[in-house]
Amino acid sequence: MALEHRLTKLSLHQRGKDMVTGPNRPNDPTGKPYELAYKAQDIPAIPDPSVFNFQDNPNGSSTRSPSTPDLALPNLAECATHLEFLETLFVLRQKILVSKDLDEVMQTEPRREEKTGIQGDTKTFKDENLWGRRQIKWPLYVEFATIRFLAWRECFNKSNIMKITQDNLPPLDILMVWHSFLLNPRLFYNTCSDEPLFSVRFPWNHIHEAINSDEWSFTLGPRAAAHYKNNYGFAPDLYDDMASWKTLTHATRREIPRLGIKLSLYPSKIYESPCREYASLFETFRTTLAGQLRDAVIRQASFVDKMNSYMWIRSPALEGTIRRGISRYLNFCKLIKMSKITVVPTLDIDLVWHTHQCTAKYYGQAMKVLAGKFVNHDDTIEKPQLGDGFAETRALYRVHFGQEYRACGCWDCQALLTELERVLEKGESPDIDVIAMKVKEDVFYHRAVEWSRRHKTTLPMRRIAVP
Repeated sequence: MALEHRLTKLSLHQRGKDMVTGPNRPNDPTGKPYELAYKAQDIPAIPDPSVFNFQDNPNGSSTRSPSTPDLALPNLAECATHLEFLETLFVLRQKILVSKDLDEVMQTEPRREEKTGIQGDTKTFKDENLWGRRQIKWPLYVEFATIRFLAWRECFNKSNIMKITQDNLPPLDILMVWHSFLLNPRLFYNTCSDEPLFSVRFPWNHIHEAINSDEWSFTLGPRAAAHYKNNYGFAPDLYDDMASWKTLTHATRREIPRLGIKLSLYPSKIYESPCREYASLFETFRTTLAGQLRDAVIRQASFVDKMNSYMWIRSPALEGTIRRGISRYLNFCKLIKMSKITVVPTLDIDLVWHTHQCTAKYYGQAMKVLAGKFVNHDDTIEKPQLGDGFAETRALYRVHFGQEYRACGCWDCQALLTELERVLEKGESPDIDVIAMKVKEDVFYHRAVEWSRRHKTTLPMRRIAVP
C-alpha cells in the first residue's frame, strides 16, 4: 500500500478519528458543508441494505452433492450482521456502565465529598472513584445473563424446537452468552455434542431483523418476547428488568451485588420478586460451566472494542473488507493445515473465523476439510505469547500466497484497496488520481454521516453522486 509508511498512516488515522469525534460536522473534500437530508428519500442507508442478502452462499450448497461436506462458510450478510451484533454489545456495555438506575441497584452511586473552606463556603467534589466502582456492573450483568442462558439452554434441549425463528429468538443477553460459548468450540463440543442445541446455527438473519442500526439497540418482536416470558418466566430485556429493581427495598438492593455464580458464604436474604427467582436460578446453575461462560463473555469485550474502533459496519469499504476477509480466512486455514506453528489471525480473518464458529457442529466438520483437523479457538492466550507467532504467520503467508498478511483496517486503506480491485476487475487501466479522489469523497462522506449519527442530528446527503 502507498500508505504503508508508519508516520503517514498515523497522521491519516488521527485525521480520520478527529473528523468523527470532533466538535464540528465534517465538510466535503473541497471544504464545503454537505447539504442535509431532510426528506426521507435523501437519508443515506449505511450500511447498504443489499449487504444483508442471507441467500448468498459461498459454499455453493444449492449445487452441492450429498457426498460433499457442508463447509458452512460464512457469507457477506452473516459477517456484516456479526459486526452489527458486536456493536450492539458494545453499546449495551457502555449503557450499563453509565446507568444511574443500575448505580442504585448495584450500590455504585456517587460518593461526593463536601468540604468547607476557611471562609465558610461549602464545595461538593466529584467522586473520582465512581468509574472504578462502576466496573462491577458489567461482570454482574454477565453473570445474570449466563444463568439465563443456561436455563434457556436446558429448556430448549427438552423442547421439540429444532431451529431458531423470528418468533422464538432469545433475548440479547442470552444470545451474547451463546455467542461466546460458540467461540470456544472445544468447550462447546465437549459440553453440547449430544444436545439438540449442537446442531443449531446462530440465527444471524433474525438477529439482523432485531437490531436498530441507527442506535445499535436490540428489540425482540412481540411474539418472541411473549414466547420467552411465557416459557421462562423472566422479563425478555435483562437490562430493563435490572434497572427497574431500583424500586425494591434497600435491604433487597443491598443483597443484589452478592448474587452471582461464585458460592457465597452467606445465604441469600432476598425475598422480593424477581430477584428471589434469580437467586434460585443461581442456586440451580452455579456450575463450573457457568464460570467458564462468564469468563468467555468478559474476554470477548476486547474483540468487541477493536471492532468498535474500526467501525467496519459503517465503512464505505464494508463489502470489500469482508469479502477479502473470507478469502484470507480460507488461506489461513490452509496455513494451519501445512504449518506446525501456531498460526495467528489478523482482525479481519478473526471476524470471519468467529462467524464460522457460530455454525455450531458444522464448524468442526468444515475444519477437518479446510485445515485437516478440528481447530479450537483459544482466546485465553495472552497477547505477548502471540507476538512471534504473528511474525512467523506473516512470513509464511508471503511465501505461500505471495501477498502481504498484515492489513491496515482503516476506512481509507480499505476503501482504496476496494476501489482499485473494482477498476482492475473491469479490465480498466487504473488512474491513481481518479481513484484517490473517489475514495476521498467516499470516506469523507461516510465520516460526516457517522459524525451526524453520533451527535443525533440530521444526516448529510451527497452533493454530487459518485459513480
